[in-house]
Amino acid sequence: METIVIRDPTEDDGAVARARNAGLAKCRGEYVVFLSADDRLAPGAIELGAAKLEEHPEAAFVFGRCLQTDADGIVLPTEPRLRIVRDHYRELLRQNYIWMAAMVMFRRDALARAGGFTEIVRAPSEYDLYLRISRHHPVQDHGQVVAFCRLDRRAAARKAPLLLRETLEVLRRQRPFLEADLSSLIAYAEGWAMWQERYGSSVVNEIRAGVKNREWMSALRNTATLLRYHPRGLWHHARRWTRLPHRYGGRAMPAS
Repeated sequence: METIVIRDPTEDDGAVARARNAGLAKCRGEYVVFLSADDRLAPGAIELGAAKLEEHPEAAFVFGRCLQTDADGIVLPTEPRLRIVRDHYRELLRQNYIWMAAMVMFRRDALARAGGFTEIVRAPSEYDLYLRISRHHPVQDHGQVVAFCRLDRRAAARKAPLLLRETLEVLRRQRPFLEADLSSLIAYAEGWAMWQERYGSSVVNEIRAGVKNREWMSALRNTATLLRYHPRGLWHHARRWTRLPHRYGGRAMPAS
């Protein structure tokens, strides 16, 4: 087993994907796992992943589960997830059930054929890779815990505008491949709505925080993002705001 450490001091959009691609270029092993600095693998994760790839020679990658931890490494309650036994690509259109890269063990040759991670997006480059690979190759869910992921809710909230924009763009790139598959088109539509809902409310909270703190440019940028990628969400939350008790009068304002 070889361990390759890549440090990329830049913080531009493609830094994480670029670092992973640099590590992949140096890798000589048959199987590959990517681990971020603030996450960790479960004991036996490497051996388990390798055994599952040996068991499923047709699979381009295998994946398991992760447990969330706080900043001190204490394991938090984590929602259990059922194993996905078929239609992995279609289910990925519906949701990204692979929460972190360390849940996955790849075959290096499958990664190379896919061209590695896309460097033009920041946060969802992993999701983009899973979609591209699973569209062409079988993958396997073994369902066992292989990693621990540090949860930082505030950082996730700050990234919500970026995640809304780039995740939907990643999903949009799959649309041309779905014309002849009604089930996949339905999954795509469900996934689009799910991502809008998941990140839209957090974007609204960031807009509110920007207005409260008089960070007008930030509030305007986030409003523009919501208007482009989740216009119904903007209208929905605008109606909710007008129904809140008036700040001074104590009465609800009319919705229209």
